[in-house]
Amino acid sequence: MPFSDIDIDDLIESYHYNDPTLETYFKPIGTTLWLNIEEYGQSVNEYGARLSKHLKRTSAIGQQFLTTELGFSEHAGWNFYYANLLHDLGKIHPSFAPQVWQTPHRPTPEERLEKRAHTRLGVELLDLSFVKAPEEMQTHPHILITKALQMYHHERVDCNGYEGEDVNKLGQVIKAICIIDAFDGDMVHRPHQQAKRRPAEALERMKTGEKYQGAFDLEMLERFIDFQGARR
Repeated sequence: MPFSDIDIDDLIESYHYNDPTLETYFKPIGTTLWLNIEEYGQSVNEYGARLSKHLKRTSAIGQQFLTTELGFSEHAGWNFYYANLLHDLGKIHPSFAPQVWQTPHRPTPEERLEKRAHTRLGVELLDLSFVKAPEEMQTHPHILITKALQMYHHERVDCNGYEGEDVNKLGQVIKAICIIDAFDGDMVHRPHQQAKRRPAEALERMKTGEKYQGAFDLEMLERFIDFQGARR
């Protein structure tokens, strides 16, 4: 995939979400994709029912974090918000098995591989959705941002993320969503957990837990922890 060599931080500042190309081509299709996400949530299982809420929360947190803590403009924050709403699009792909999120046990290696497929499947669905759109839409910065958020929201500093990229080389926006998605996802209750984690527990796990060692840019993680503390 060609997104790792794109400067996402510059690109997200380069347009406004209300530009005519997006109004004409992206927003109608984006609305349909969002409705599909919500319908998926109504009919699949407990995890599916929470998917759209997770996407809204991470988008809202990211929009605020980018603009108040990382120095991005207000319009870049909203560009992030609307692109990030689709970052788990691959979970509604016909070939993706939603039951993998509801296992009564910790995921097996095979199940972990299946989970990882959703990032690339999301890019595939986006490509299929816009295959008949004009070139100006297919190469629009917002499409590239949306694809990058789908592909790279599980990357790590130690290159052990889904795509094996060094998240420090992907820029501020991607580093931020990797932290925000992990934070919100860590509070989603799984069947094999005894109880749902609270925000403070999730942040502590991200900082000191074995699972997350080598995952995050530590300076940005500290900024996010401070940001969360100020929001409470």
